[in-house]
Amino acid sequence: MKNLKIISLSFVLFIMFSSCKDSSVEPAQQFIQIYFKYYHKNELNTFDQTYQKDLVLDGTIKVKFWLTTEEQNKILNKANEIDFFSFPEIFPSDTGIIIFPNPGDQVLRIKTDNEDHQTQWTILIDMNDDRAIKLIELNDLIISLIELKPEYKKLPPAKGGYV
Repeated sequence: MKNLKIISLSFVLFIMFSSCKDSSVEPAQQFIQIYFKYYHKNELNTFDQTYQKDLVLDGTIKVKFWLTTEEQNKILNKANEIDFFSFPEIFPSDTGIIIFPNPGDQVLRIKTDNEDHQTQWTILIDMNDDRAIKLIELNDLIISLIELKPEYKKLPPAKGGYV
């Protein structure tokens, strides 16, 4: 009976530890590296394994952050699907309108073993360009993956906002 309890306990512990293997609590190998600056001061930087959140009135907060293997695959698959690595270094704006306060250039750099490409754009990207629409799809995918992570959800909310 005692041996059965030990075996049962060992099995439960094995299941618990193996289920945590690809969680965002421990770093997965970063086979792609991403630098993504968006909406003023938000910044994903897997080169340094950090994420910076813009808290607006309270400044910024930076935490350790990485992507799981599954998340990296989703981003890389989307980047390949839209041919991100052939995008121009700078996307033109579609208007002369100035936003205040200016959020600055939005920047996305993706580096793999074979590719290293960066592109930047403004909030008022030319939506008549099919590549711009595809870039926004990739942008939205990355943001959604960030915002689903427990590390992001633990961050304090932004106070205030930009007009």
